Amino acid sequence: MSISNEEQLAFPMDDDVNVFIEQAEYIDEKEFLKWSIEHPDEKKIIKKLSSGGAKLLVGPRGCGKTTIMLKTYYGSLSTLDSTELKDSFPIYVNFKSALRVEPMYKANVNANFWFNQWLLYKVYQGLYKTAEDVENYDAVKYKGKLKELESTLTYSKAYVNKYLSNIEHRFSELSSEESILSTSILEEEISKALNVFNKQHCVLLLDDAAHAFSPEQQKDFFEFFRNVKSKRISPKAAIYPGVTTYSANFHVGHDAEEINVWLSVETVGYVEFMYTLLSKRLPTDIYQSLIKKKEIMEVIAYASFGLPRSFLNMVRELYKNDNGIVEYKLNKRDMMSAIKKNVKQTVGIYQSLQYQLPTYSKFITKGEEIFRYLVNSLKEYNKGKDADKQTVVVGISKDAPVEVKRVISFYQYAGLVKPVSEISKGVQEGIYELFSIHYGMLIENNAFIAKKSISMEELRVALKIRNTQYYKKVSATSLLNGQDPQVVFPLSLPPCQQCKTPRLNENAKFCHECGSMLKSSSIFEALIANDIDKLPLTPNRVKNIKEQSSIRTIRDILMDIDNTELRKVKQIGEVWAEKIFSYAEEFIV
Repeated sequence: MSISNEEQLAFPMDDDVNVFIEQAEYIDEKEFLKWSIEHPDEKKIIKKLSSGGAKLLVGPRGCGKTTIMLKTYYGSLSTLDSTELKDSFPIYVNFKSALRVEPMYKANVNANFWFNQWLLYKVYQGLYKTAEDVENYDAVKYKGKLKELESTLTYSKAYVNKYLSNIEHRFSELSSEESILSTSILEEEISKALNVFNKQHCVLLLDDAAHAFSPEQQKDFFEFFRNVKSKRISPKAAIYPGVTTYSANFHVGHDAEEINVWLSVETVGYVEFMYTLLSKRLPTDIYQSLIKKKEIMEVIAYASFGLPRSFLNMVRELYKNDNGIVEYKLNKRDMMSAIKKNVKQTVGIYQSLQYQLPTYSKFITKGEEIFRYLVNSLKEYNKGKDADKQTVVVGISKDAPVEVKRVISFYQYAGLVKPVSEISKGVQEGIYELFSIHYGMLIENNAFIAKKSISMEELRVALKIRNTQYYKKVSATSLLNGQDPQVVFPLSLPPCQQCKTPRLNENAKFCHECGSMLKSSSIFEALIANDIDKLPLTPNRVKNIKEQSSIRTIRDILMDIDNTELRKVKQIGEVWAEKIFSYAEEFIV
């Protein structure tokens, strides 16, 4: 692909990279409310989140789940909002750090009990945070309410914080007889808050649930989720497709309604939505100059595949700040470079599953081959067709082996594919499930029109125009090259620590060869032991960090809480130190 005209726009601008912070939980409330924009289905989603009933907010990383949850939280705090919001008492809890307590499952027979205590106390901690925020929102109406609540609650804020710290850092020393919370006790404490603040019901906004937990934690979490639901308490959890393990007693649809927040690229006004996101972040003159290069910005918007975080990441790649002079490289070459880097990061999210779900590591590696096959299949299908007859959709038989479906669910977690619909091809062929393939991946692999040089106009048409009759059918047999799925996708189980013989199944307690008791390793400990080269850092930056500091592993970064070691490295200031620390946190969740 080539383009004849290149343009660089230069503007004076403060050195404020905060405008490109993609994760809502890292943005303070003032800037969050200033920068966030309205999701096309936002009113409907927030109404469901702020009302009764259990809900599961579903979507891949970067699609806006946290943004929607925080909007519900802030909206519920204000007495000036609509009735359905102002009658709610919201408690927001982010479980991003949950994997830190996962090692207890390998070292304590009462791990599920202590994890349940941790969940209950995290909500209790959130109860105090909400009470403080409500009083701050309306100091006149709620003057003295926080003190009134503190006098009625069983445990002080300081005690709750200390107890949580004890669970996280020295759970083996705790006694199960002291300060035990139960679901019913927590409900009583929340009821006290509802009475003090004159609210009708409590909405539990549980962010980064399921994804941040190990499979054992997930099962225990959904038991907690199911049990905490009552007439006055409505739990809502943000989860990810493909990596969620429900408890045996939890049934999606019956115990909780799913709400999908992943914005479809085909939504009316999609590009304008992305433009508005940018307009909130950038000075007006810079924004106006950017969107004049419509062909570049449209392709970037479509290449983000409905993920606002990806869109911001790619625009950030076109941004350069040199001594207060900001430059945007608005040419096709740099556009393609930004798309390529974003695709690499998205694939990296998918690849990270082999560390988070080691049992499925062979699924992940084989899944990369299958994904390349899907992309190449679309490329071959599109070859020679007009720009307005290109497709981004593959159809996979609904009766495909469960192993193939598992791999597809992992694609959804990373945002590589998006479910579209189902289509029946009659009795003989059966039903096909349709999936859109990541537009950025298709652009990078030249899968549109499939010729060496494609004009920007052809690319824009291929990205914008969709016809449901055009899709590529793919059989499970072709995906697996005719092989047995159980052979292609073996489970990767840790061997016996004594004789190194592979275990027969994941539930085995003793080695079938030597009889030794089999130990299971901690996912958290395995993750933080990884080299820092697993993070999305350039090889040169990794080299500099290792040469100029004592940091070698993910654990080292997480232990460097005040960023002292990172700040020793040349060209790593406060902003980059925080960014690298957030990369490490993201790696373990």
